[in-house]
Amino acid sequence: MAFLSKSNQQKRKDPLLPQTKAHADATTGGSDIKATTEKCGTCGRLTLLLLPIFGCSMILSVLYLLVFRLDIKVSNSTVSAALADYEPTYEILLLLCTGAFAMFVVTAARNIQINVYHRRQKSSSTCQQLVNFVAALANIVAYFGFIILAAYPIDSEVARERKLHLVGAYLYFGLSGVYGLLHTFLLWKQRQYPLFAKLLLTVVPVMMVVCSIVFAVNQEEACEYEWFAVALAALFVGLFFILFLVDRVDDELQDFFCCKRQRSTKTVR
Repeated sequence: MAFLSKSNQQKRKDPLLPQTKAHADATTGGSDIKATTEKCGTCGRLTLLLLPIFGCSMILSVLYLLVFRLDIKVSNSTVSAALADYEPTYEILLLLCTGAFAMFVVTAARNIQINVYHRRQKSSSTCQQLVNFVAALANIVAYFGFIILAAYPIDSEVARERKLHLVGAYLYFGLSGVYGLLHTFLLWKQRQYPLFAKLLLTVVPVMMVVCSIVFAVNQEEACEYEWFAVALAALFVGLFFILFLVDRVDDELQDFFCCKRQRSTKTVR
């Protein structure tokens, strides 16, 4: 009897239904899948945090090369004149295009972050979405203007290239200031950020706009203000890592940049 009882206990431990491959994967590989997902999420989040700093560093490195390779003083030379004198030009354009591309991505990510916040708070409106869209478009076009400014030297012998340089300068300094002011307006509509972050991201764009105006009025008599304006514009976007650190919208950003909007909608439901 004891033998039969032991045999029955062993049989009861066996599964009543045979395990399928999917079930086996779920039971044995669940931890691996979770680990992979967490790893991908961590990498994506780290990339999002570092991208603003990377873009800012690329723009600031352009200014660094112009000053120290040409051995000039910012009070005696404009950014445009330094760009025209720098050789080889492709070094500056490579750094600038890389930094500008990072700025494009960061600007788009910040645009999505603002929209997601208002959607969660049920405070989204047509006016808010329009301001957010115009602000993002302004900054993207601004850095396109910076590329044009660098690609066409101000002292070119071709009149068309000189005009394109001026167009790029107007686009960059004008629209980067517009983005700074509109973003400040949008930032103060969000309540999840600490006060110091809001103040910092308000002071920097205001200083940038002031420097741009001072240079526009005084021109070559205030060359250093042009350098300050470019540096502050890059620093402003670089500080977005604080906003991405506080407010996580990793899933929405991943769905957008991976073209998975439909999947994202189903997940929300």
